[in-house]
Amino acid sequence: MAYRVLFISDISLSPFTTIADRMLIRGLRARDVDMTVVTQRPTPETQELEEEGVRVEYVIFDKKISRTIITRLRSIIDNGKIELIHVTFGKAMTNTIMAARGRKLKIIGYYGSLSLHWHDPSAWLAFLSPRIDRLICASDAVEAHAKKQLPPWRRNRTVRIYRGYNPEWFTGLIPVTRGEIGARNDEFLICTVGILRKVKGIRYLTEAAGLLPKEMPFRIILIGDGTDSPDTLRLAAESGVPERFIHKGHQKNPPAWMAACDLYVQPSLSEGLGRAISEAMCLGKPVIVTDGGGAKELFARGDNGFVVPRGSAAELAKAITGCWKNRDSLAATGEKARETILKDFHHGETVMKTFELYHELLG
Repeated sequence: MAYRVLFISDISLSPFTTIADRMLIRGLRARDVDMTVVTQRPTPETQELEEEGVRVEYVIFDKKISRTIITRLRSIIDNGKIELIHVTFGKAMTNTIMAARGRKLKIIGYYGSLSLHWHDPSAWLAFLSPRIDRLICASDAVEAHAKKQLPPWRRNRTVRIYRGYNPEWFTGLIPVTRGEIGARNDEFLICTVGILRKVKGIRYLTEAAGLLPKEMPFRIILIGDGTDSPDTLRLAAESGVPERFIHKGHQKNPPAWMAACDLYVQPSLSEGLGRAISEAMCLGKPVIVTDGGGAKELFARGDNGFVVPRGSAAELAKAITGCWKNRDSLAATGEKARETILKDFHHGETVMKTFELYHELLG
């Protein structure tokens, strides 16, 4: 008998942001899991899932606790005779826990960052709730952090399952041209993707730009909400080389910009694992990350990328300069990064381990 699973994830965001979850849904369904999906809004991608036979319900999670949302979820749970609920974001989890009261079903949470804290009261209504049977953590670093937030008698409820990727998802991707970027052919193009938040470390990348050799012809493309804001423009000006920055803000297709670049840099103070990092690796790009959080786990083999201390503009500048001086070898490094996704962080492994977790709880 197929497991009856309710998968709640905001797969109505941009296509590349949600591709891993959409492919996880497909992979689990191929293993005969009876999947019902709840997401916020219809998109071409969610409608494609519906055309494939996946039941998709649309619920706007506008409050942490909403009687309307709870009633709707209870109806979906009861009508679908749901045995397990798999939740990937906070507002969905708080409402799910309320909706599951009095019902004999299992609850799994997915957590992808290091922002979960025991001293936050709202966390106990969501991902630290004793009602959760398993907490999937995006990396070893996230799991270690989550265990510290949980009471000792519930630390065995965490499990590390990497959110795997697949280079095949990017087949046919058309890179942005240098003409569209406004860059010369001789310029060393560096890309970073991330919402403008302190944890993303944009400040250290802008500081690093001012430390790069004057003879180095480079441009840095900043992609993500807020990267074209006055605050980011100020950081670029403070670097002393504001003309070297290209502020693109929100983009629907960040991988097209990554694909045009020579180097991908993630200067974050902390990363659970890093969706954009995995995308760059799938594209065969050389990558620089910091040692904050789980991103360094992607580069444990040592020859497929570069890891620098977090919060150090000087070390970041040193690594970027080294990549530019040894740019003839960067293609080989990027290919090893792509091989790492195929061998150690592949989406197929994510599907298998998630299915095994379902079986452990329901079998």
